[in-house]
Amino acid sequence: MPSPLVARVVLAFSIVLLGAATGLAEVAVATPDGFATQGDGVTGGGDAEPVTVSSAAELQKAVAGDSPAVVVVEGKIAIDGVDIGANKTLIGAGPDAALAGGTLRIGSNNVIVQNLTVGPVRGDAIEISGAKNVLVTKCDLHDSSDELCSIVRQSDFVTVSWCKFYFDDTHSHAFGGLIGNRDDRTSDRGKLHVTMHHNWYAQGVRGRMPRVRYGSVHIYNNYYGCPDSLYCIGTGFECHVRVENSCFDGVKTPWRDQRVGATESGGEIGWDNLLFEGSEQPTYIENSYPVFDPPYSYHMEGVDEVKAVVTDPEHGAGNRASR
Repeated sequence: MPSPLVARVVLAFSIVLLGAATGLAEVAVATPDGFATQGDGVTGGGDAEPVTVSSAAELQKAVAGDSPAVVVVEGKIAIDGVDIGANKTLIGAGPDAALAGGTLRIGSNNVIVQNLTVGPVRGDAIEISGAKNVLVTKCDLHDSSDELCSIVRQSDFVTVSWCKFYFDDTHSHAFGGLIGNRDDRTSDRGKLHVTMHHNWYAQGVRGRMPRVRYGSVHIYNNYYGCPDSLYCIGTGFECHVRVENSCFDGVKTPWRDQRVGATESGGEIGWDNLLFEGSEQPTYIENSYPVFDPPYSYHMEGVDEVKAVVTDPEHGAGNRASR
């Protein structure tokens, strides 16, 4: 558990005024937390004048380049794939804001993605590749043909929070996501610092929640309620995984070693104060808690509260009202 001196940090919001021209209500942008606050921090588009988009062409134009921009998605947009430039906030105007068809690609620094539904898609729902300081929060990620959220190729200082991962139509590759995509990508050493908190892995997800190679990954207050899963967390090559105050509910295997995994490569996983409901704690690897000390303050719900908080129909994980 964190020191009692650690400050209570909740998901807070600043208000972005969309202006009379948009005809939309105010949008609350999440205050970043976790590893996203490290390095240069993440501010997204900051106080740039918001731009509302309702087509794929408008969306790609609005998120291109490196100039700060706040881009508000209205309704459901069919995309073949979108590349987000640096210094962007991409946020849904309401619970029906959605992107479907292709991958939302984040390959630049300082990006916030919030209150969007992404899926169904061909490929990954969201791919964070070679980017630093990224926050993905309050999103529904579902029904991809590849992972739902991959963080790869020396990406660093990323937080994924309050998101719901699920497959309405599960399949053999229905996976939550990768952190690090190859055992031989040694350039990932010292990168891939990721925080994952208050996420809900729900129906149809089979594994990789996430699968970790090289990265230092802090997992807390996640709810694993995915009865179709073969396993939840994958301990991969040279991983460093800290898991706290999370609930594994009726899953087959809370964590499992992967190919040349943690046990063969000097990787480690440490855990504290977990709840196993109809699941058993794995015994193949030693508990290395605390693994590392997170360089930020954070607040954790009590483990008995995690399921109720994360699955709350109004304020829980996913593209719904903010906490």
